[in-house]
Amino acid sequence: MNQHRNRVQRQFLAIELSSIGSARDWMGRICGPHNLEISKPQELLFRHQGASLGQISFGVIEYSTPAHVKTQDLLHSYSISLPLTGSQYIEHKKDRIESNAQTGLIVSPGNPVSLTLGADCRKQLVRISRTAVEQKLASLLHKDISAPIIFEPGIRLNGGMGDWWNTVATLQGMLKNQSSLFDFPDVWSSFQDTLITGLLYAQPHNYSRDLEDRQLNRPAYLSELESMMKTHLDQALSVHDFEKAVGVSREKLYRDFRTFYDCSPMAYFRSLRFQQVRARLQQPAANESVSSIAMDCGFTQLGRFAKEYQQRFGELPSESFKGKH
Repeated sequence: MNQHRNRVQRQFLAIELSSIGSARDWMGRICGPHNLEISKPQELLFRHQGASLGQISFGVIEYSTPAHVKTQDLLHSYSISLPLTGSQYIEHKKDRIESNAQTGLIVSPGNPVSLTLGADCRKQLVRISRTAVEQKLASLLHKDISAPIIFEPGIRLNGGMGDWWNTVATLQGMLKNQSSLFDFPDVWSSFQDTLITGLLYAQPHNYSRDLEDRQLNRPAYLSELESMMKTHLDQALSVHDFEKAVGVSREKLYRDFRTFYDCSPMAYFRSLRFQQVRARLQQPAANESVSSIAMDCGFTQLGRFAKEYQQRFGELPSESFKGKH
């Protein structure tokens, strides 16, 4: 048998380009459709070196001049990057997320973003097929994926994503070899599966709670009830309301909350209220006050609220409030 016949087709990537159109078209084929703006076109020297194997591409890219990338939808790919030198930032909704050697970025398909790279930004880039990510998540959840998987765009390197990037760097180095074990389908399939699974568990996204429920064997109704609680923090809900909403007995409700939250349903609901009020106190909207925020979150007895807030967070609500000058 010809051993080379069954090997994975690997494509090496190595190019230098000095025109905006060529650089845009090249990266469009790698990651997906986007607009590229270069303020100083005469200084553009785009470089990309790496390899593509199976459903994943690895590489290192740089533009050698400030670059601005905008996309409405990458369509078929997840673009994941981490600067080796320099920095970049992404504008997502109303947030600006800085990225350097300690913080990576991920652009999800179906999610419009604006990305700006500094002149000295040289970064690792990983492109993963949308199909591969969705198929893996569906197999983990044992159900079809009904909506696109949208990852939180900022990647912190503490915990699992630090290990993930270390694995990427190792694989990227090994793929520089003309031949390796990765050329055998079974070997590469195993590594590809590990990378995608690791990303799904380590980087938060809109299906993370479903994965967590599966991992903890937590009843699915608890996620539904938690969502209901978060959208009705200003209402005086009771245990009866919770029972009615999810259709379980009070005994089961208390048992499951003790098992998975280590508290009663009402105590958990109150904890969510305090989390929300603290977040709003720290970033208040114009004309908001401590009392208005507290009442919006369902606290009507302000004296009792202030006392319990101090017990929970070690400071008074007025000390957390950032609206004062």
